[in-house]
Amino acid sequence: MEMLEEEERMVKNYGEVLKRRRKERGITMIELFERTGVTCKEIADAERGATDLTEDQKWRVSKFLRRQKII
Repeated sequence: MEMLEEEERMVKNYGEVLKRRRKERGITMIELFERTGVTCKEIADAERGATDLTEDQKWRVSKFLRRQKII
């Protein structure tokens, strides 16, 4: 049970960071989708902490955000 809570906390933290950094740079969900292929629904769900992105999706998002000098 404790591991599940830790995983949920990590998913929520990732989502909060993703949302903050995306907004700091003025990037819309649509632009992020167009540049990474991660759908707006997946991005919104991740930002709410409702679901986790796959490692590949995280890599594509991270790569794009690094080019934008966000992370």
